Amino acid sequence: MVEQPNFASLQRNNNTGECFRDMMLITSALLGVAIQLSFARAQTCDTYVVPSITGGFAQRQFIDFSNVSPGGNVASFLSANGISISNYPITAGPVPHTFTPNNVAFGSGSLDMKVSAYSGSGSILSSEVVTNDLFKYASVRTVLKSSGVPGVVEGNFFYLNDNQEIDWEILTSTTLQPSADVPAGIWATNQATTPGQPSTHATIPFTFDPSQGYHEYRIDWAADATTFYIDGVQKARFTTNVPTQAGNWIWNSWSNGDPFWSNGPPTADSITHIRSIEIYKGYTSTRSGTICNI
Repeated sequence: MVEQPNFASLQRNNNTGECFRDMMLITSALLGVAIQLSFARAQTCDTYVVPSITGGFAQRQFIDFSNVSPGGNVASFLSANGISISNYPITAGPVPHTFTPNNVAFGSGSLDMKVSAYSGSGSILSSEVVTNDLFKYASVRTVLKSSGVPGVVEGNFFYLNDNQEIDWEILTSTTLQPSADVPAGIWATNQATTPGQPSTHATIPFTFDPSQGYHEYRIDWAADATTFYIDGVQKARFTTNVPTQAGNWIWNSWSNGDPFWSNGPPTADSITHIRSIEIYKGYTSTRSGTICNI
């Protein structure tokens, strides 16, 4: 059982300093309880349940970057958590780009995904990490702070191939204001499951500046729908072009100078900060054991 804080032991006093101290003690106590409850849930749950999804998930993976520091061995840390750093070029686009391990590093309490300032020639150096596991159906929650540098795509998505793909994408040139060719907002997309057919997508306006703080971007993927959330609030739900096969989850930051998509290339280094990644996977159609709503 989690021990509750003894609020009665906190003295009430009109002195401002003591009142502030008491409030800090209460806040600290509540935070401690919340952490203990979260840990206890992770240890005792057999089936994790999303209310809108029939069945549940048997596995929870939580990757916390809040305690990392610059200079740490990012490749080793990610590998221990079942994630690899990409290293390959993409030649398509007005300007080619290359995913390089050199652009994935630890910041102060974050995984930093860099797109290097473009020199004017050669490839745009970009960044990408990908799960080693392939899974079918999941709830994936990424807490990140967007870059304020224009000309970059920040992707958080499921991918097997171009016809089995779910995207949550921030375009840093058009987060709050549209361009001549791209509307403002974050993009939710189910790519077409049949080649040559249209995708299912929506552009959702931001109610905040995503470069000014951390927010949770979540995708729930089930057999009948994909549902997109920001900070726990549903923003889109699609029942067409829902992927049917297992694949990887990918996080990347890149640019190819396309005026109809990424814009750019960036003229300054762009950094996307990821604070944590939480993955619920191992879908089961039946709920058993200790059930936890997530």
